[in-house]
Amino acid sequence: MRMSEANCLSTEKGSLWRDRNFMCLWMGQSVSEMGSSITNIILPLLAITTLSATPGEIGLLRAMASIAVLLASIPSGIYIDRFNKRSLMIACDFVRAAILVTVPLFAFYDQLSIYWLYAVSFLCSVFSVAFGIAYHSYYPIFVPREDLPEANSKIETTESAARVGGPGIGTFMAGWIGAPLTLLFDVVSYIASAVLLSFTKTDESSKVKVTKRPPLLQEIGEGFKLLYANSVLARTALTTIGSMFCLAMMNAVFLYYLISDLKISPQMVGIIFFIGEGGGLLAAILASALMRSVGSAKIMWWVVFLSPAGFLLGGAQSHPLLLPTLYLCLTSVRFVLFDIAQYSYRQSSCPLESLGKVTASIRTCIGVAAASGAIFGGWLGSVASPVASIFTATVLMCVSSLPVIFSALRHTRNIEDLPALTPLDR
Repeated sequence: MRMSEANCLSTEKGSLWRDRNFMCLWMGQSVSEMGSSITNIILPLLAITTLSATPGEIGLLRAMASIAVLLASIPSGIYIDRFNKRSLMIACDFVRAAILVTVPLFAFYDQLSIYWLYAVSFLCSVFSVAFGIAYHSYYPIFVPREDLPEANSKIETTESAARVGGPGIGTFMAGWIGAPLTLLFDVVSYIASAVLLSFTKTDESSKVKVTKRPPLLQEIGEGFKLLYANSVLARTALTTIGSMFCLAMMNAVFLYYLISDLKISPQMVGIIFFIGEGGGLLAAILASALMRSVGSAKIMWWVVFLSPAGFLLGGAQSHPLLLPTLYLCLTSVRFVLFDIAQYSYRQSSCPLESLGKVTASIRTCIGVAAASGAIFGGWLGSVASPVASIFTATVLMCVSSLPVIFSALRHTRNIEDLPALTPLDR
C-alpha cells in the first residue's frame, strides 16, 4: 500500500484496522506484551519459591527494572530521535530474547542465583526502555492526531489483555513445565515481535522535521523544558510519576503478601490476577467510548478518585480472594484509563521531532520514582509488614492525585481543547 493510500484510509472510520503499518506494529506489541507479562510474574515467583527470596530481595528485583528505566531513558530518547526507530525496535527484540534465554540455561545447570535474576531484570529493562520510547514515538508518525486516542486504546487493550492473561498462563505453565522453561514463551514472543515489525514500512524522515541537533546535554534540558512547558502536561506528569512510586511500593510486596502471608497457592494467585486485571482489560476495551461520553480530558480527572483502592487489602485476612481481586480490578481501571488519556494528550501536543525526548524525560522521572518506590516498599515490608507498605503507598497515591484534581482538567472535556506545545513554548 502506498503512503498516500494509507493516509486516505486513516481518515476513515475504523481505518486503523486496514492500516498495515499499525496492524503489524500492534500485533507484534500484543505478542511481546503477553510474553513480558508472563516474565513479570515468573521472575519474582521463581525468586520466592526456588531461591527463597525475602521481601527486600523481591523489592530489589523489582527495582532493577526501574533503575534501568532511570539510566536508559534520556539517552534512549535522544538517540532514538536521531535514528531509525523501526530498526532499533527490531534489534531490541532480538537482544532481549538472547538475554532472557539464559535463565532456563542457568537453571538447567543449577547455576541460577538471585544476582543473575537482578542482572536479567536490569538488562532486559534497558532494552525494553529503548523499545518502548521508540514504539510510542513511531506510530504517531503514520497515525493521524485525531486517531491517536483510538490507537492508544487498542494498544492499551492488548496490554491489559496481557496483564490479565499473563499471570494465569504463567503460573499454569510454571506448574506444568517449571518456571524457568516458562520464560521461553517470552523469548519466542520477542522473536515474533521482531518479525512482525519487519513488515512495517513508513518513511520516518518525511514525517519528522529534520533539524541540526544540539549537544546532548542541551537536548536533555529541552526534553524536560518541553515536559513542563504547560501546566496540564506538567500536572499529569507529576501525578503519573507519583502514582508509579506508590504502585512500585505495592508491587514490591503484593505477590509476597499473597503467597507468604495469605498462603495462597501460585495457581490461585494466577486466578486473582486474571480476574482482577480483567477490570483493566474491560476499561481498555471501553476506553474510546468512555472518552467520547465523559471526555478524553475529563476522564483523567475522574479516575484518580480510585486511588484509595489499596485500603481494601486491610481486610484481606478475612477475604483473601475477594479483596485482593477487587483491589487489582480498581487499580488497573484507574491506571489504564489515565494512561490512555495522558498518552494521547502528550502525543498530540508535542512536536514529532521532540516526542522521543519528552517521553524519555517522563520515563526517567518514572524510573527514579519506581526504583525508589520498589526499594522503599520492599524495605518497609521487611522491617514492618507488607500491609504497612501497601497502606503507606495508598496514602501517598491519594496525595499524588492532587496535581490533577486541582488542574484545568476539572473544566476541560477533551484533549483537543487543551493547549499544544508550540515553538514559543520551546
